[in-house]
Amino acid sequence: MIRFAIVGTGAIASQHINALEKLPECELVALCDLNEPKVKELSEKLNVPYFLNYKDIPGSVEIDAVILNLPHGLHLPASVFFLESGINVLVEKPMANTALECDAMMAAAEKSGKKLAIAHVQRFFSVNREAKRIIDSGELGKLCMYTEQRSINYFLPSRPSWFTTKKMAGGGIVMNYGAHAFDRLFYTTGASSATVYANCANYLNDRDVEGHAQILAKLDNGVSASVTFSGYSTVVYDVYYYFTGGAIRLNGTSSIEIKKEGEREWTKITPESGADAFELEIGEFCKYIKGEPSEIPDGEYSRAIIEAIENAYNF
Repeated sequence: MIRFAIVGTGAIASQHINALEKLPECELVALCDLNEPKVKELSEKLNVPYFLNYKDIPGSVEIDAVILNLPHGLHLPASVFFLESGINVLVEKPMANTALECDAMMAAAEKSGKKLAIAHVQRFFSVNREAKRIIDSGELGKLCMYTEQRSINYFLPSRPSWFTTKKMAGGGIVMNYGAHAFDRLFYTTGASSATVYANCANYLNDRDVEGHAQILAKLDNGVSASVTFSGYSTVVYDVYYYFTGGAIRLNGTSSIEIKKEGEREWTKITPESGADAFELEIGEFCKYIKGEPSEIPDGEYSRAIIEAIENAYNF
């Protein structure tokens, strides 16, 4: 049995809790959050102890692994603390605010001998797995280009305020959703780095993070990509892969369609049904902990994503 603590009980924590409940080898043994009424209510519901300070966990509860759902600016200190405490760490994406912080996290993992992984979930959605299968099969010819358009109301009052402060979030919509875009790109195409050109700005308010961006990237495998983010209204989330012999289209992570050369209509594909993406993710993390072959993204992979995002900001 692998005993887990979850630090940070925001929106994504419910996905992790549901996944842990489905995995017979996993047990949730502790929760931590600064919001005591919230974490107390959840702890009573799940019948596990709660903490207000994550540093109190190792001395109070025996755990093997921790899932960190914290502001991005806290990923480095929290990861280092748990790794040095002899605990395996799964960090919610993005890995950290900077590539240098990623380096420090990886150094702590190397020194401790414990596992550090990053919860880049894109590879565990069935539509992305199907897109990768098509790319690898060559049935549409050679992949040439990728485009992604995503718009969302990024500044809704319901979004925790730390997301819109550069110190805690590292950036705005590019840091948050760009991490997903580059993860999808790297996973499906097999790329490991990108040369990035971008324009980022905020035309809506005085928050110190960007609200929209256009990114042009050339992957190290020759594929070109354009990614457009708008944080001012929720309108579209479409992804296209263009090949020498056709194209595939994704509606976010919900559906995938294919069109071959000469065809007039898109054909919807039904990928093989599998486990929930977060269940797959944590299951792969458990394999990683045990030293088994695993698909969970490691530090090197996740650092490359942060480097691409940093280049977008610095261009």
